Amino acid sequence: MKRNIKSIMVSCILCTGFSNIGYSATTAQLQSTLQKYGVPKASDCGTINEAHYNGSAPECQHIGMYYDKENRRCEECPLGTATDSKTDTSCKPIICPDGYGGTIIKDGLCPAGYGLFQITGGNCPDGTRLIKI
Repeated sequence: MKRNIKSIMVSCILCTGFSNIGYSATTAQLQSTLQKYGVPKASDCGTINEAHYNGSAPECQHIGMYYDKENRRCEECPLGTATDSKTDTSCKPIICPDGYGGTIIKDGLCPAGYGLFQITGGNCPDGTRLIKI
């Protein structure tokens, strides 16, 4: 009886294995699917570099980061570049309109004579505005 059960199980496994050959995916197809849905590599799980699928695209946890499809992770934009949304896949150079200039703030330290305030939704917090000190 045990021999018959083993034979049936082996037959089922072989049949299942051969029947799936026509439906196998290539490495490129698997990689493309992992990229499309933002499936992170194990080393990025639980870190700031982990993208989350929002129902239509991989999304970084912070603006200022872009989704690197090749590496399936969120990366910070290089200095002097920025993103428009959490789903961007590249950074754009920051270009100030004529008559305006920008100052890059590194590590949260403002240049001498300036103060930094958190601005959310395009509005300064009550009672604050961005001014030269």
